[in-house]
Amino acid sequence: MKNQFPENSDSPIPRFEQMLKTNEVYFFDAEDFECIIQYYIDSGEINLAKKALHLATKQHPVHSDLLLLKSELLIFDGADEQAKLLLDVIEELDPQNQEIFVQRATIYSKNKEHAKAIELLIESLQYADELTEIWCLLGMEYMVLEDYENAKENFKLCLVEDPQDYQVMYNLLYCLEYLKEYEEAISVLNSILEKNPYNEIAWHEIGKQYLNLDRNEEALSAFDFAIISEDRFTGAYIEKGKVLEKLGRHNEAIENYQISNQLDDPSSYAYLRIGHCHQTLGNDILALQYFKKSVQEDPSSEKSWIALIDFYIYSEDIEKALYFTKEALLINSSSVGYNKRNALLLQTLGHYTEAEIAYQNTIELGNYELEIWIEWMNTLIFLNEWEKLIKIGHQAKEFYPEASEIDFRIAGSYRRISRLNEADYFIQDLKKNKKEPADSLLKFFPEFKSIFNIS
Repeated sequence: MKNQFPENSDSPIPRFEQMLKTNEVYFFDAEDFECIIQYYIDSGEINLAKKALHLATKQHPVHSDLLLLKSELLIFDGADEQAKLLLDVIEELDPQNQEIFVQRATIYSKNKEHAKAIELLIESLQYADELTEIWCLLGMEYMVLEDYENAKENFKLCLVEDPQDYQVMYNLLYCLEYLKEYEEAISVLNSILEKNPYNEIAWHEIGKQYLNLDRNEEALSAFDFAIISEDRFTGAYIEKGKVLEKLGRHNEAIENYQISNQLDDPSSYAYLRIGHCHQTLGNDILALQYFKKSVQEDPSSEKSWIALIDFYIYSEDIEKALYFTKEALLINSSSVGYNKRNALLLQTLGHYTEAEIAYQNTIELGNYELEIWIEWMNTLIFLNEWEKLIKIGHQAKEFYPEASEIDFRIAGSYRRISRLNEADYFIQDLKKNKKEPADSLLKFFPEFKSIFNIS
């Protein structure tokens, strides 16, 4: 067995495990069986929990708490109807047991009947010994329904009872942030700090709330207090670094990111931020080193790859930018950011056939920016693919019906295949709306000069 206990432990579990080894049958009282079964449920050893339950119900066939554990396992197995029948039996034995309401609510929740689950949980409050459990469950049900007002009220009640319950705190903060009630979030966190001024988690979260309000100096102080409370709190160093970046204090930001990497395993994100800081400071060699470290630390990080690719784009080293784009695409071919850059770089290098495919991929992946449609059409101009350009142009107009850049290209393409009536339809509309082609378009369609009377 993987779970070990001290020799003098009062836990019934070693005795139960000894019984399994010897194939003998020992007697346990009902409370011991509850302890054993709950232990195995919490440990994820469901088969052992079921073995203990089977023996428990033989020795204590009508004990309500053991039957509740049985119904819990039935719900876990998806046997909801059997669980409902068993809960009816348990209700006759112990009609005001809080757990009956909880398990029935769980079944409703599993079946997406959240309003019914809430109704049951509210009813159970009059019988509940553990109100915090019910408040927490109510909060979760309201969150599923996106009723964040009611969710926050229940989580607040839980937090009053147990200010150290961080999961409840995070749920409450999620609700308050969704409602944009940042001042109330700060008030809640201050109430926690009044009871424990050295609660680093609360200081960290209060700093994030100040950031939501653009109160950067107060956020910085909060992260400092988080570090004072726990000087190995890597998250606080990261957040402090981000604020220092916003304040233009890039050398101090670098220092904090470096501390976070020294305290814990190096972080791809910290390397990335250090790279951006060095880039802002004009330290291009160091920036490049850290962008590469960021990619090496986490090859799946899209932000890191894009920072590296963009570094070479801004340096006008298009070949290297394309090389790293291809490397990134090998890891994630579905990235819109990689495909977009791949298309633009291929086009810049004159690889129009490949660029055209890359633009199509970018659009198919959901990037419908006007720039992408325009550049896709431009590659088709270079390839003399007039019919396809017209088709793509009409697709683009579904997203940008008023974009004259699209209409000029469609009109020019119709002229190239001698469909002059269709071309004239677009040209007359452009003239009516007093649109003139850009200089870049005149290189593709020089006849527009005379058509639009451009000197």
